Amino acid sequence: MPPDPIAGASAAEQPILWLGMLGFAPQQRAQLEASITLPSGSARWRICDFGDADAWWVNGAMVRPMPDGTLKVAAGLPTERALKLNMSEVDRPVAFAVPLTSSDFAPPSTFDSTSQPSINAVLLQFEILLRMVRAQFVLGEQIIQRGAELRHGIFHISHRDALVAVLDFREGKAGFSVHLHPVGLRDAHWDKRPIGAGNIPESFVRTSLAELTWAYVRRTDRNLLEPRYRTEMIYYRHAPRVPLRWLRDSQLMLLRELSAEPGTLEALHQRTGFAVRHMEYDLSCLYYAGAITTTLSKAATSMATHDESHAPWLGPEMDSLLSVDGHSQHKRDLTVPASLERKPRRGVL
Repeated sequence: MPPDPIAGASAAEQPILWLGMLGFAPQQRAQLEASITLPSGSARWRICDFGDADAWWVNGAMVRPMPDGTLKVAAGLPTERALKLNMSEVDRPVAFAVPLTSSDFAPPSTFDSTSQPSINAVLLQFEILLRMVRAQFVLGEQIIQRGAELRHGIFHISHRDALVAVLDFREGKAGFSVHLHPVGLRDAHWDKRPIGAGNIPESFVRTSLAELTWAYVRRTDRNLLEPRYRTEMIYYRHAPRVPLRWLRDSQLMLLRELSAEPGTLEALHQRTGFAVRHMEYDLSCLYYAGAITTTLSKAATSMATHDESHAPWLGPEMDSLLSVDGHSQHKRDLTVPASLERKPRRGVL
């Protein structure tokens, strides 16, 4: 496989790409986690929950093909459970560690978990396959860096005289070319266009500005929480403007807390038991998704009018996750709802 040109962009910030592992024993996981470092200029890989990952490693020795065509993967940790994978529905890169216990399926990619060169090769392969994610990371980074200068504008982004992205800050929508590459984006030209120039070409991938900024905040080590959110009252505003499956359980928990009652960062720490640094990360994502505010007049209607008899409506999808009967659960009930386990995770049955 040819080298990826992103490897030459060592001066630029590289994204954190999240890796999920399934079917590995604790010692195997520890050894693999210690082996996921790559040279400067490559993405920074980190381990996360399987369902939240950008890419997956699966222990081929724990895989058994099923009659319906799915793959059953036995648990490798006491905290895991056996899962079935429908490879036709998996929406992210996946590689299987050899040896395979069955010859009845042909994995899309394999690697030797005891070989550092093999581990590096599969990670670099994943980077290439995640080119769109990395390009969204760069777009999100530039949106945040440019800040107020983009407000209410429409921008065409071009590289080598070819249009590669359209960002409409009036409507909150965006689109980018399937040929978009993160290296080219860093050298691209931003051209402010007049009202009416926000049409997105049919061939472009459609997304939103909230999704682009989330893609950056989710994959950077920078603490991007606005300073006022560390001291002022935080209010629930509306459901995050990103796909529901992007939200982690801890972010859903914070939304439920804030939908029941606003609070400061310290109060949320006391109510949830979450570490402050962890909450700052989650709140940064929610801030850029438009879900929270420190301005009372921008809060959900029931909070802005000080009506404590009804919690703000989160929208049908959020309510189904955060409650049992369609209403927000009581603020003193700090147990994560059982329905969180039904958070959509495509490719996992």
